[in-house]
Amino acid sequence: MNLEFFVNDYLLAWYLLYSASLSKEIDKLRKSLWSKYKKEYNFCYKDKQEIIKYGKDFIPDNDVLYNEIFESDLFISLKKETTRHKMHLVKLFNNDAKVVKKCVKEVLKLNLKETYPVYVIHPRMECIEYNSTTDSLTWGSDKDKFDAITILIYTIVKGIYENYNNEHKEIVEAVLELAVLNEIGKQLTKTDTYDMGNQTLKIIKRQIYPFWLMYLGCDSKEELVNRMMQDKIAFDIDRYPIDKNMKKMSLTNFIDFCIKNQRHILKLGNVLKIEQEEDIEVI
Repeated sequence: MNLEFFVNDYLLAWYLLYSASLSKEIDKLRKSLWSKYKKEYNFCYKDKQEIIKYGKDFIPDNDVLYNEIFESDLFISLKKETTRHKMHLVKLFNNDAKVVKKCVKEVLKLNLKETYPVYVIHPRMECIEYNSTTDSLTWGSDKDKFDAITILIYTIVKGIYENYNNEHKEIVEAVLELAVLNEIGKQLTKTDTYDMGNQTLKIIKRQIYPFWLMYLGCDSKEELVNRMMQDKIAFDIDRYPIDKNMKKMSLTNFIDFCIKNQRHILKLGNVLKIEQEEDIEVI
């Protein structure tokens, strides 16, 4: 999996027009454009999906509004800052590309696209979106080094599974968090990331966790104990017979396994009273 970063003038202009305001200068420009181009201002709102679909080949039906934006000092300044941010992201990804690709391959076990386009907008616009039609991302967020890479991957994976088995959405989301925010995050940052994620999914993730370790390839009691100590999550190993075939599963297979066996998984996870000790969580 490769990430290819772009700055698209039209998309940056679109967010300047329609995203949450970042400054008084932007408010002033919007009011000026609205007073002169009310019809075009309303008309251009529909352009976002077309810009993402066609990228550099996008041609607006009416470019009067865009042309005035492109000539403004504010847009020129925003584009310079956005371009610097894009180069920062390119450097982050390129520096760790081999590690990222290795993590993604070993943890997700999916046939992903070779390249995912990432349209970079101004980092203060705080936009992280996945477009399932084009398998592309729009990124405008000022995350730190490994947060940015992890969240980019997480956004892609969540987008891929956006409508997967909505009847069991909590299980799907729990597994995706275990895969990206927790395991890939752990491998990228070399820190403990198993407390990251939506706190409402914490219990179900604990219940899935023993099977998750088998999915990752832990096939002995010693390996399970080592991982429990690293992640500060403990369970009664004797209640979980090791299934060495689980490491052959893809992420989709594992999600399906958790859904199919949810009653058994929940029953095992609820056998022991949940307690919290000084440096270990017990389920």
